[in-house]
Amino acid sequence: MNTKLHIGQMVGSYRVEKFIKASSDNRSESYFVVDDNGKKALMKLYSNDAKSCAAEYGERVIFAGNLSLLPVVDNGEIDVDGVPYHYIVREFVDGERLSDLINCGKRYSWEQAALIILQVMSALKQLHSQERAVIHNDVTTRNIIIKEDGDRTLVYVIGMGHLSRRCNGKATFCTTDLNNWYRAPETFKGIYDEQSDIFSVGAVLYTMIEGVEPWSITSETHDVNVDKNLLKSIRSVGNEIIDRMHITEAQKAILGKMIALDYDKRYRSVEKAMNDIVRGRVTESIDMTFSCRELSGDHRNEPKVEEQFAEERIKPCRGGGFADVAGMADVKRMLYKDVMFVMQNKDKVDKYRLKSPNGVLFYGPPGCGKTFIAEKFAEESQLNFMMVKASDLGSIYIHGTQGKIAQLFAEAAKKAPTVICFDELDGMVPNRANTNNESVSGEVNEFLCQLNNCSERGIFVIGTSNRPEKIDPAILRTGRLDKMVYIPMPDLEARKEMFKIQLDGRYCDESINIDELAKRSEGYVASDISYIVNECALEAAMSDVPIDQSLILGEIHKARRSVTSDDIAGYERVCKKFEQQTSNQTRRVIGF
Repeated sequence: MNTKLHIGQMVGSYRVEKFIKASSDNRSESYFVVDDNGKKALMKLYSNDAKSCAAEYGERVIFAGNLSLLPVVDNGEIDVDGVPYHYIVREFVDGERLSDLINCGKRYSWEQAALIILQVMSALKQLHSQERAVIHNDVTTRNIIIKEDGDRTLVYVIGMGHLSRRCNGKATFCTTDLNNWYRAPETFKGIYDEQSDIFSVGAVLYTMIEGVEPWSITSETHDVNVDKNLLKSIRSVGNEIIDRMHITEAQKAILGKMIALDYDKRYRSVEKAMNDIVRGRVTESIDMTFSCRELSGDHRNEPKVEEQFAEERIKPCRGGGFADVAGMADVKRMLYKDVMFVMQNKDKVDKYRLKSPNGVLFYGPPGCGKTFIAEKFAEESQLNFMMVKASDLGSIYIHGTQGKIAQLFAEAAKKAPTVICFDELDGMVPNRANTNNESVSGEVNEFLCQLNNCSERGIFVIGTSNRPEKIDPAILRTGRLDKMVYIPMPDLEARKEMFKIQLDGRYCDESINIDELAKRSEGYVASDISYIVNECALEAAMSDVPIDQSLILGEIHKARRSVTSDDIAGYERVCKKFEQQTSNQTRRVIGF
């Protein structure tokens, strides 16, 4: 086979020892290499094509302790026969693939599998929590390395050849070499996001316990490239495969929520799935009835797809409400006064001729609770609620996204009063001045039409964004998103509440001092604190000891801050810019 590099060739300070494989699209090759000290490493060589390597090439080193993706140790460029290539060198781990262990007869109990799966999800969380989420897209038993280190089991996630940003209808990477048994239904329509990664992790968990991929036991074929239409037929049995497993009902509920064929019934984030696995139960009510959507193919016989999309997703939201939100008293007060009171008191609306705002934009640093407070507002108000991500609006049809937007608002009006939250709004309505894409402009125009005085139809819109300056300015005008609320970094009191909420119900030592934890965690956002507590819970669970003060303080010292000082300064500049632009409307900073 003709390879780009030959055995013995030097690439930077590394000598090529062995060719491993080439990707199916021939745009990358993998090699074993050694450095000057004879230490083994893995090298991936990319063609000079930004699309083939942008997601992985140039990514900063992402790892936390032993719960890691294989960290990058070197990268650079090399010229091969006059053609430029990029290369990345990652650490080599002398462990075993999970797939090899299972093929040799290894089976795991739920408790054993959960400890490994938590480490896999911890690695994925590091990808998903980047300022622009990175999706793995190829989580399988083959891409998980297990290494026994004394009394510890170290877990590494590999297979970085399919990393991408979120995909909304068309994959930005080669999909022909993916293992279809681990693929979520929506990926066959080109939709790849955090929830499709969660499905793959759930498939891995099932395989560790049962020894075969979910649903494959009902099939005569175990081909990794099983035809997608055949796969759809095989999966039509729904949750029967989970019902017959020898695990508890609580464990079945967690696994069922991970590999739900219906996108809307699956976990929305790895963090929520990790919390449930650690606590041993599903902490949010869920209808565990499975349904299998179309995977791909000829959709001419599927009438009103957009209507089904909107109608299924709008539903009452139940939960702890604002009691689960630390700090942000001014935000809660504003939502009570300006939104909930008006939407819940129609008699007084008529009597006093009150007018509800159309919507609000929560903006600020990532991880400070913008999406979280939107969800908790829906729980507090007990209004019909819908959470919408960019991938939800993806369509394989021309003008399909515009149709989905229109139908979404139509269904929301039919079920009014309804709250719609658009997560990462900047990705859905980018500034039209910066694009020549007619399709994108059409989608923004559709949003503008639907937002116009939508409060009169009983609809309230919440948008969240880390980059409000990238949103089309017409969206932020009066009569559309009337209010802009800056969600800043949590202060001392808010951090106290966050630690209380995160530690509530966990197996903890009495020595924990919340005040000290809050003081020592200055500069950490809500998602950082959640991550710190989850890591401590996992560490304590593996040793079967209570979570204590020293464990949390040690994790605070190790944990990486999601938001840097430079980031905060940048967001504050954006905040001041928006405040100046809207000074005649008496808008103010609201937050912790």
